[in-house]
Amino acid sequence: MNRSLPTVGLALAGLLSVSILATDSPDQNRPAGSVWSVDLIRTLPGMQDEYLASIEDNWAGARELAHDRGAVITYRALAADPDSERGWDVILMTEYADSATWARREEIFEEIFAAPEFVRVQPASPSSELREFVTPGVVMRGVIDGEAP
Repeated sequence: MNRSLPTVGLALAGLLSVSILATDSPDQNRPAGSVWSVDLIRTLPGMQDEYLASIEDNWAGARELAHDRGAVITYRALAADPDSERGWDVILMTEYADSATWARREEIFEEIFAAPEFVRVQPASPSSELREFVTPGVVMRGVIDGEAP
């Protein structure tokens, strides 16, 4: 997994610039459009590599299947060097097709976890022994959508 600190910095700047739009759940009265779920994670000392391997094996695999089914548009896992002053070192971001899909996310992932094409990789340690949520499941809507040439 590429751990580019400039990429993390840019992502954080973008997240901070839209943080005033964060809510507990998407506003059902908003126009149709995608919504993002963002988790800030603090890995426990010495556990980042194992946690990132688990994210690559299971979290990303489930989102890829959700993407194939049209529920997820894109997903990202960003990592920075662990830093006790910052309070987090991993960002998990999932862009859902719309607020209705976000509201059904648990049902969607339960179906994916039960699907024969999803192969769960059993991590060496349970996630609860690898990380703590700093801000679980903050939901945001995009306000600037840019692409580099």
